[in-house]
Amino acid sequence: MRLPLDDDSFDGVDDDDTDEEFDSGDDSADEPTIPCPWCREDVYEDAVQCPSCGKYLSAEDAPPVRRPLWIIVTALVCLFLVVRFLIGW
Repeated sequence: MRLPLDDDSFDGVDDDDTDEEFDSGDDSADEPTIPCPWCREDVYEDAVQCPSCGKYLSAEDAPPVRRPLWIIVTALVCLFLVVRFLIGW
């Protein structure tokens, strides 16, 4: 919907010419979409992450998961106790 222009603000550009520039085609309609496995919204087939829910579409695209610190600390303490037992302190 176009708003009427004031007589002072008319720049001499024909509105019919400018519409053709913006109606050159919608490329996004040509690209295939698939449903997101998490939220079922349509996403582009070559997308890495869903724009709707933000989750990764496949496990290999997701960043690596860090192990919690308590697991690492527990493993180091157990390793220290085993080494201490073997040495005989």
